Amino acid sequence: MDVTTQHASRHSEKEFSDKLTTFVDSGAGVIHVRAAEVLRAAYAVRKQAVIDGASVKEWDVVNGFRDFTVENISYPLVKGDDNIDFTNALFEPLRMLQADLTSGAGDNVRYFIYVGAQEFLENNPQAAHLLLTYCHVLPSVNIVVVLITPDKPLPAGVDETIMSIRLDTPGLSELKDSLADIVDNVEGAVELDDDEVNRVCYVGAGMTKSHFETYAALSIIEAAREGDGEVTADSIIKGVTVGKTEVVNSTDILELYPTTSIADVGGLQNLKRWIRDRRGCYSDAAKDFGVAPPKGIVLVGVPGTGKSLVAKAMASELGVPLVRLDMGRVFNSLVGASEQRMRTALRQVELMSPAALLVDEIDKGLGGIGGSGDSGVSSRVLGTLLTWLQDSNYPVFTIATANNINGLPPEMLRRGRFDAIFATTLPSPEERREVLSIHLKRRGRDIKAYPRKDVEAVLAASEGYVPAEVESAVKDALVAAFNQGDELTMQHVVDALRSMVPLSKTYAAQIKAMMDWAAANATPAGFDPLQANAKATKKVAETGTRVMRRRPTH
Repeated sequence: MDVTTQHASRHSEKEFSDKLTTFVDSGAGVIHVRAAEVLRAAYAVRKQAVIDGASVKEWDVVNGFRDFTVENISYPLVKGDDNIDFTNALFEPLRMLQADLTSGAGDNVRYFIYVGAQEFLENNPQAAHLLLTYCHVLPSVNIVVVLITPDKPLPAGVDETIMSIRLDTPGLSELKDSLADIVDNVEGAVELDDDEVNRVCYVGAGMTKSHFETYAALSIIEAAREGDGEVTADSIIKGVTVGKTEVVNSTDILELYPTTSIADVGGLQNLKRWIRDRRGCYSDAAKDFGVAPPKGIVLVGVPGTGKSLVAKAMASELGVPLVRLDMGRVFNSLVGASEQRMRTALRQVELMSPAALLVDEIDKGLGGIGGSGDSGVSSRVLGTLLTWLQDSNYPVFTIATANNINGLPPEMLRRGRFDAIFATTLPSPEERREVLSIHLKRRGRDIKAYPRKDVEAVLAASEGYVPAEVESAVKDALVAAFNQGDELTMQHVVDALRSMVPLSKTYAAQIKAMMDWAAANATPAGFDPLQANAKATKKVAETGTRVMRRRPTH
């Protein structure tokens, strides 16, 4: 994936300033600014106001009102007027408006910025009425009220008539500027080429500016103090990754998952070929050619067939981080809170893009759809997700896994939201051999070191077993061999397989129903027609077998 071309064009502060100016020029009297970094947003607003020649009064609960000019715009410790009562401070635009009526309105625009205003608007009818009045009155005068809050909506009854804009987390170009400042301020030489700078900043995508700068600086200092004192891109990336993981995991809905090599996935050749074909589809070259970036896939099938593992491998193949969305934690007892939590989570994934989003076992997370027990919450959450899947233009590859696809509505699987539906079924002997080889290799064994007939015995004994059960058998076999004081043999694996009852027997009816649905409605993940044709061609070449064509009859 061409990371640079995806992020180089996004400059959050410039985009924000342009939109703010447009709102002001269009006559918006009250503007709500939502931001993960409230103080960064306050600086961006007052900087743009000063650039436009406006006067700026900024209020917060610590300093009261402060006047900012071009001389002190970057200095946050300006002395205020000690008036920290929000409701009283909110009357200030009205007082200025009344003064204008007496002495004549000023020619320049006057900004009144209120930082951290949200909590003071809760259960405050006086402030709410003032804001609604300002929405109607201020567009005709040169006064603008800006409310800066965390990235949350205003209280009900206030938000309907107020225009809202967001200050997003920094884009790649902004992160590169921050990294350059950090490197310049660190004692000792830190040399990074353009590719290394891009790698570091790409890992930081979606982090706030302060978090990125903190963890990047911390990693540089730690690397400089350890070993030979050399600071490398990998050492900075390691530190930034730790910070990003902590930030993402703090949401309790999203979790940054480790990725794995696609070589660690046994079988599923058709799915592997499909994702390999799409590795370059996010690049500018693909866009110029007319290729649409892939939206994602649905993985359905028998439990234990490696759906979550495949998601980790697909993210690795695309070269993007994998974020898991925990559907169970989306739901909240408060009315409207579940939908808002879903929107917030999806917004954060967009800011981390390019990324892969794993919605694991979506059939369980949305199992209440159509029922009466949740008052339609599941349906509304699903609607939020479906709208995002359809409309989002961010490079996010969504992987939804499910065991029981019948629990999902048909609109979930419509083309346009996902590119394909793949089914993972009970593995073939060749796939079980590949799975066995992978798990032996992880534990320091080579399948080629065992007699072929012994391996064949394992494959015969594992008929009807899913990959997770084969892995479990290898683990149990190692325990048995260790306790016996023997080296691991294939007989140990056979004995372990025979000691367990596979899912295909325990839940035979359910497994058959899943496989029947998959056969009729999904693309098999484990069959690659191109590879099958190649094998057939190779066999013909090796054996000299010819395909006889029947002569046409007349």
